[in-house]
Amino acid sequence: MGIDLKNWMQNLPDGSDLLALNLCGTHDCVTQHIRLPHFFCCQDLTIYEQLLLGVRALDIRVRADGKCLTMVHGIFPAYNHSCHRANLMDMGDVLSQCYRFLDECPGEAVVFQFKNENEQCFDNLFYTYIKGKEPYWYLEDRVPTLGAARGKLVLIRRCKMEPKPDFTRHNTGIDFSTWVEQPEVIPTALPLCTGTADFIIQDRFKYKPKPRWAQVIRPFLEQRTAFGGQYVINYLSTAGGLKGPRRNAKYINAKFMDYPLKKGVYYGTTYVDFPSREQVLKIVETNFE
Repeated sequence: MGIDLKNWMQNLPDGSDLLALNLCGTHDCVTQHIRLPHFFCCQDLTIYEQLLLGVRALDIRVRADGKCLTMVHGIFPAYNHSCHRANLMDMGDVLSQCYRFLDECPGEAVVFQFKNENEQCFDNLFYTYIKGKEPYWYLEDRVPTLGAARGKLVLIRRCKMEPKPDFTRHNTGIDFSTWVEQPEVIPTALPLCTGTADFIIQDRFKYKPKPRWAQVIRPFLEQRTAFGGQYVINYLSTAGGLKGPRRNAKYINAKFMDYPLKKGVYYGTTYVDFPSREQVLKIVETNFE
């Protein structure tokens, strides 16, 4: 079948559970332009280009800059173009690309996984960027149907927030504040319970690429079955070794492309470094008979 990756969600039923679909996401999605690219560049497309490619989940890392948010990977800021301070990437730069895409493709939905360094970052996201733009956002602390999420960014709040009267479970996103980092070189995926949904998360990012695939990713894929109520997040990225994200991704993505995904099996949201059109299509196709 021919799938239009720009609009691949539009013909799926409104009643579909959004996170029970198999989605392709991008890890550290803002890092097309960043210093020390050998170690910190994880993508070679803009946010808008990733969405056109069929990506429907964005892994966003930020730091506070006054009342604004600068995009980062670790200690290094991301840039819109060449790596000069005048080109620092602000959250507004990311959101303008997301809003453009959603205006063009109102049948689509985009998962927006937001990770910050402190509570001020969420204040900034809420007051500086979301306020006044609420129609573009799904902010409930529960997983939406596709129908409820169409034309919107679905906020996953992977951070804590300071208690405030303005903040409720209806406007602060799906609560991932209990996310546990996975730096140990052991293959175990970890559960996360939001209070409204259960997740299993595989993000063992310290493995070198060959054992990352053989000991972690492939066994995790082999354990997948039809959706049974627990949502899945699966990272293919790794920072292990000195080869850097691009060479690590070249190995792991090739292994993933050789792995036979099956229709009717729930693989969850798969976050990728440097995804190709073929890789996105491989994931998206599993949502269709």
